[in-house]
Formats: sequence, C-alpha cells, structure tokens
Amino acid sequence: MSANAKSSRVEAAIRILLKSLAAAGALLLTAMPMAQAAAPQPVALTAEQEALVSKIETFVNNITTIKADFVQMSGAGNFARGTLYLQRPGRMRFEYEPPVPYLLVSDGNFFIYVDNELEQVTYLPLSKTPANLLLRKNFSLSEGLILTGLKEEGSVIRFEVADSSNPDLGRVTLTFNRDPLSLKSWTVLDPQAQRIQVTLVNPLYGNKLDRSLFIYVNKFNRREE
Repeated sequence: MSANAKSSRVEAAIRILLKSLAAAGALLLTAMPMAQAAAPQPVALTAEQEALVSKIETFVNNITTIKADFVQMSGAGNFARGTLYLQRPGRMRFEYEPPVPYLLVSDGNFFIYVDNELEQVTYLPLSKTPANLLLRKNFSLSEGLILTGLKEEGSVIRFEVADSSNPDLGRVTLTFNRDPLSLKSWTVLDPQAQRIQVTLVNPLYGNKLDRSLFIYVNKFNRREE
C-alpha cells in the first residue's frame, strides 16, 4: 500500500472517530431518559461549604453570555473541537469544526440536534435534556436542583448537580476555577454511565451575541421528535 493510500485511510478513520464522538456528545446532551435512575441524594454541607455553594449559585445566575472555543472529550479520551455560544437562560449553540457534520442549538424551548450529513433534525424539549441543568432560569438548590457532589481540589471546585424532579436526566458536574471564580468545564454523566466533558477555551463573558445564533431554520424539511 502506498504512503498516500495509508494517509487517506488514517484521515478517514480520524473523520469517523470525530463524528462518532461528536454524535455521542450530542446525544448525551440531548438524550431523553432511557432507564429509571435512582433518586439522587444530596450531600451534607458544612457552613463554609454552604457559603461556597451560595457564591457559585450567584455566579452562574449572573452569567448572561459566554463565547468560547471548546474541546469535547469522551470517557475513552477521544475529542472534538468547536465554538460554543451560550446565553442564559435557555440558549446555547455548539458549532463543531469540520469534518464533524453536527450542529446543536437550544432556542429556549427546544434542544435541536442537526445532522447535516444525514440531513436530519431532531427536536427535544429543553426541560427534558441535561443541558437544562445549566441553562435553567434559576440555578438554585432551592429551585429544583440537588447538589450530589462537592469537591475542592486546590484552585478547582467540582460542583455536581441533578434535577430533583427528573433524576433520569443524569448529572452534570460543573468545574470552576476558584480565584477568580470562572466556569472551566462541565461533564455530563447519564444513567448509563456515559460521560462527556466539555472544556471551555478562552471564554469571553458578557458580550452581546446575535440572537440569530439561537434560531434554527430547518432547511431539510424533515423533523424528528
């Protein structure tokens, strides 16, 4: 086999791997519950930890917008890249770098999964997806969230939450840099123990984002729900 042929096969394998990873991440972010999960149990907190939780709740609720590059990594260590746009509450957009053919858009009501290669578009209620744990209007343990894990590791804080009314959505771990407080990444863990991590690269907070980023017009005229 020639060197060019080998190179082409490697590139093709990489494209397939990236597509598979992005698809897994997309499905994990948008997945409807497939199996009944055990009810999440809240962790016990010290007075100092309660103050930290309050600080994190305030920080997340004060996020208006984020624009960042992202790296999406699976539990197996594979990754894809792209650009994230987030506008709280309710709106998010993942644009994957080629050759990954997927686009994810949350318009405030639906989380929309677009497969440009297959020309398929899937609409799921945002409230029924793990993304809503971060995008909900009020990010608060007193309004539907359960804190299932809190770890402080030097300059990093890991904050794991679940939906008290819908534990089948799985859990999301938000990872923060401590000083100054900033969102570093989040990890989605579904009831089947699939794990996808999204790490933000050079995030910009508070900038105005074009509203068209969070509007998707179905150009394929095929819709799945």
